[in-house]
Amino acid sequence: MQYLLEQLEQDHQRILRMMYLLSKEINQLTGLNKGTANCDRILDILDYIQVYPEVWHHPTEDVLFQQLLTKDHINSSAVQKLLNEHPRLEALSTQLALIYSEFREADIRPSLRVLQLSRHYCSKQIAHIHDERNIFDAISARFNEQDWQIVNGILRENPVNQGDLKQIDYICRSDQLNQNHILTSRGLH
Repeated sequence: MQYLLEQLEQDHQRILRMMYLLSKEINQLTGLNKGTANCDRILDILDYIQVYPEVWHHPTEDVLFQQLLTKDHINSSAVQKLLNEHPRLEALSTQLALIYSEFREADIRPSLRVLQLSRHYCSKQIAHIHDERNIFDAISARFNEQDWQIVNGILRENPVNQGDLKQIDYICRSDQLNQNHILTSRGLH
């Protein structure tokens, strides 16, 4: 089931592109980048992050990480840290989406504090992804066929993993958001 790790890595590349695009939009709000910041684009990025990782990506990682915790000689505190970060990152995504929605409605620019929170959010997401890549290496090295069968069985029980076309729609949406942006249109590793 290495294809599952490959899919999660593809997700990571898409999420990284979204974070770099969000950073670019934030920099435009502060005047660091040329161009006009687009609050609708910021909200589209946050919508993608609120839905795709939270509905499909994180639950899959959670199952993999829980299975990894059953293994010997695992840095369980590092795995547990990543598991604990998922709901925190999701809460921060929700908070930022609400804040930017209010700014769009009121047609005002975000405060310095909100811009700092936005940058913090981007850096936390990016660091989280890089930390997860180390855990994926541990999964590849330690999982046997029985582990993959257990993971597959648990994932099959989740109704969102049963041919939901919304997942494909969100992948396409992320590609469309990034389509015309040189910074994010190349593969990231």
